[in-house]
Amino acid sequence: MNFMNKYTNEIYSSDGLKLGDNAFAVMQKTIQNNGGVGTITGYFDSELSILSVSDLLLYNLGYSYESLMEQTKGSLKNLFYGENVSFLNNERFYQIHGDGEGQILTADGAPVCVRLYKENTTDTDGNPIWIMSVQMNWAYENLSLINESIASALWYFDCDENSDIIRVSWSHAFRRILGYHDVLDFPNKLNSWSDLLHPEDKERVMNLLQKTMKDKTNKTKYNIEYRLKTNDGQYHWFRASAEVIRRLDGSANRIAGILSNMDAEKRSLMQAQKLAVFHRAFTSANLCEYYVNLEKNTFDTFKVEASLMTAFEQSHTWDELVKFFVDNYVIEEDKKTVTDFYNRSYITEKLKGLETELCQECRIILNGEERWVRNVVMRGEIEDSEYAMIFLRDITESKAETMRRMKMASDNASMELLIKSMVRLVDRFVVCNLEEDQYKFYNLQGEMIYKPSGRYHDFAEQVVAKYKTLEPLETIDVLLSSENLRKNLTDERDIYKFEYCSLDENTYKIASFIPLEWKGTKLAKVLLASMDVSQEKKAEIESHKALKEAYQTAENASRAKTDFLSNMSHDIRTPMNAIIGLTAIAGANIENQDKVIECLGKITKSSRHLLGLINEVLDMARIESGKMSLAEEDFNLSELVDNLVTLTKPGIDEHRHNFEVHIEHIEHEAVCGDSLRIQQVFVNLMSNAVKYTPDGGNIIFSIKEKPNGFSELGCYEFSIEDNGIGMTPEYQKIMFEPFSRADDHRTTKVQGTGLGMAIARNIINLMNGNITVDSTLNKGTKITVTIYLKLQESRKEQEKELINLPVLVVDDDKTCCESTVATLKDIGIEGEWVLTGKEAVERCYARHEMNSDYFAVILDWKMPEMDGIETARKIRERVGKEVTIIILTSFDFSDIEEDARAAGVDAFIAKPLFRSRLTAALRQFTSEKKEKNARDYLEEFSKVDYTGKKILIVEDNELNREIAAEILGMTGAEIDVAENGKIAVEKVMNAPENEYNLAFMDIQMPIMNGYEATAAIRSLPGARGKVPIIAMTANAFAEDVQLAKNTGMNEHIAKPLDMNKLNDVLKQWL
Repeated sequence: MNFMNKYTNEIYSSDGLKLGDNAFAVMQKTIQNNGGVGTITGYFDSELSILSVSDLLLYNLGYSYESLMEQTKGSLKNLFYGENVSFLNNERFYQIHGDGEGQILTADGAPVCVRLYKENTTDTDGNPIWIMSVQMNWAYENLSLINESIASALWYFDCDENSDIIRVSWSHAFRRILGYHDVLDFPNKLNSWSDLLHPEDKERVMNLLQKTMKDKTNKTKYNIEYRLKTNDGQYHWFRASAEVIRRLDGSANRIAGILSNMDAEKRSLMQAQKLAVFHRAFTSANLCEYYVNLEKNTFDTFKVEASLMTAFEQSHTWDELVKFFVDNYVIEEDKKTVTDFYNRSYITEKLKGLETELCQECRIILNGEERWVRNVVMRGEIEDSEYAMIFLRDITESKAETMRRMKMASDNASMELLIKSMVRLVDRFVVCNLEEDQYKFYNLQGEMIYKPSGRYHDFAEQVVAKYKTLEPLETIDVLLSSENLRKNLTDERDIYKFEYCSLDENTYKIASFIPLEWKGTKLAKVLLASMDVSQEKKAEIESHKALKEAYQTAENASRAKTDFLSNMSHDIRTPMNAIIGLTAIAGANIENQDKVIECLGKITKSSRHLLGLINEVLDMARIESGKMSLAEEDFNLSELVDNLVTLTKPGIDEHRHNFEVHIEHIEHEAVCGDSLRIQQVFVNLMSNAVKYTPDGGNIIFSIKEKPNGFSELGCYEFSIEDNGIGMTPEYQKIMFEPFSRADDHRTTKVQGTGLGMAIARNIINLMNGNITVDSTLNKGTKITVTIYLKLQESRKEQEKELINLPVLVVDDDKTCCESTVATLKDIGIEGEWVLTGKEAVERCYARHEMNSDYFAVILDWKMPEMDGIETARKIRERVGKEVTIIILTSFDFSDIEEDARAAGVDAFIAKPLFRSRLTAALRQFTSEKKEKNARDYLEEFSKVDYTGKKILIVEDNELNREIAAEILGMTGAEIDVAENGKIAVEKVMNAPENEYNLAFMDIQMPIMNGYEATAAIRSLPGARGKVPIIAMTANAFAEDVQLAKNTGMNEHIAKPLDMNKLNDVLKQWL
């Protein structure tokens, strides 16, 4: 072909008018995107008919327009040649846009590689047409031929000024080598390729690609081997290499490279490596050789040393073989390492990658000798991690030789390091001429901080300005004086040393003086060597500090336990002395019933205090041993607060404290949890507030329910706030530690074990709760406890008979009025409120005149001008007995009960005003259902008659037996006793059937305990083995209750006896 003729780039077309401005604009776009050479257009008919061809394209192909149309018969399909013609499929051709490649036949019949760029548009009539620019580049043609000859493929990425990829181009050869056709099934996108990378290779490949493009020095080269998934779903090995074309500033403009398939080469290499490994492995040093199926956990042996045969004979799976080998052969220090090495998951994961061999060395005992062995694991097949070959090789001799050589190298290295260290440590030398008052300074490392030479007197002054000595040494100027040096250096073998440090104590040094010259017997010259020991000295200081802190901690712990024992001795003796003394007084006044009753009441109080001390110690012991567990039982928050007030009210009254209880939005009162443990926490916290608040102080107990997002749980925040003595920040840090008490003269007279707060925090932690403290010394303390409690399943009680009943609330506290009326409204009651007794009387009278009396009036006891009792009296005078009057009072109302009832009060409600409490009080006057109190239970107990019933009491303590027999005998039942479990079993065994109706069983007894006795009775035949047995013991923890039931007991009663509980038990089983 002759390409030297001159030409003009005209457009030849069968119908040029059809192209139009739109087509020419698109044509210009294809030329710009393809570094244009020529263009060709046509229609989307079955033959892809050619509409126009540019003169430039015809010229480069050696055609005239007529000869091209004759040669191709006017069809684009006849213009292209070779395998890469799938893009001419009509459906695919329409979808293709942008870059492409192909081979076009020139006029002389030679195929030439061209780059294509295609777009779609319409002609002037609106018919869809295609437009392609065609670029012929002989350099590209040559490169394509070379790549084809070496089975490689071209690719390139264009980059922006930040070296980030903005355009991706995959050659047709690249797509073909991976089994793809064109841009439709393998688009010019980075993830077309990156998504095919093997997961184990991807990060490595992408990191090198980024590093190569970002390296402006061009030192990083992109030469790498990796695995790609081809279109058939198989991974093959490829080798890629590339070069970067950079801008003047070093940023990547384009990275171009080739990809070649090296799968056969790689597999051959890996097979050779495997064979080499096998060759190394199969030596006479192998103690055993066997094949393992990692997935199925099986093994097949090839060779086994006789001394190891037992391991293989005793094992059925590979895991069993490894365990037997480790347990019986491997020395103790190496057992874990060998076990981890032979982990099947670990080996499978390792062999998935490029590794073909894993090794680990250990020591075993073989024929009574310690031997070094190497454990070798090899992949059974290339890229197959399911199978592995295992070898155990004896390397004892080679190991000994290696260790001998390492020791020689270590000895030489240690000597070299010692020499270097000596030079490094001594950082400065000073030759001091004491006779002529001169010095010369030699600096080995660091900055030159002194003049090279001068008067020794001036040198000493420079040192004094920068450094100081450590106590108890004299000052540094004295130590550096000529007189001192001559005093301490009297012989040529003497060395005089002292420590000193910088003024800021950041640098520590040792000064060493050595005699150099003598004039007769007088020292003339000395050598001063300075050695920096800052690191060692600081470590020593830190060590001393740590030891001192540890010693102080131990001392504090010892002192706390000593104080605890001393306090416990005092605290236990105090109630014990009271019990002994009061018992003597009661005995001396046995005829004086009032005196005896008084003494017994005080004995009970002292006993309960003593029991509380013992329980605290036991609780702490159980917490520290991890044996404390929580019960889950239904209870009501109102009952919890009532019990708390009852337990702490005597102390509050004794100290004349002002006590308030605040209730904020308690939606759910009925909850599940360990009410005894919760009560224990708050009794402890309240007791502390009472004890550590000066007389006449203020204490506020608050409870509120907080939203938490769980329908089955309630979040409750309890707080106890006082204006007492407060706590120091230091004590707040340790207040939850066992045996800790504040070291303060104000607390020395207060009894306590120092365990209460530790127990409280641990109980709260067991409940997944939280406790916080906010305290200021001499101002007061606020402790907040947040716990989550399971809600009971029952819904709010809504009594039909209370709905729409009118109730008047009278209280001088507006907030209290509004809160109470809101609670009434929640029940379904129509509530009104006034702030004074006078208004209440007028309201009641007005409604009475209208024949519309209030159902009830709830009066606060303490109100200004007219209190609750006086208001009740006035209402009764003007209205009569038609209205129910209830007094609302804080805590105990016994002091006013007589006067209040005389004034016409029907009932009392104690604050805080829970919804359930208000409902129960009002229901008393709408139905005959009344809540039973402790007095009711006692009356029932005294009235009950169990004549004809027989009860067996099993108790080893004589006094406890007498008490139980006395109490139970009051019911009319016949009582029999047994001193231990063995006697009890014999009594039941030898008695007629149905002789005993009930048995109370102690747990801790000699000869046979309660659990053993219960088990023995339950094994008896007939009715004897079914006697109801009640555990009656001091073991009162939740796990004790459960254990009693698990061993066959029917019920559990804790000591000291609860009369209400005892009454319920008798009713149930008798």
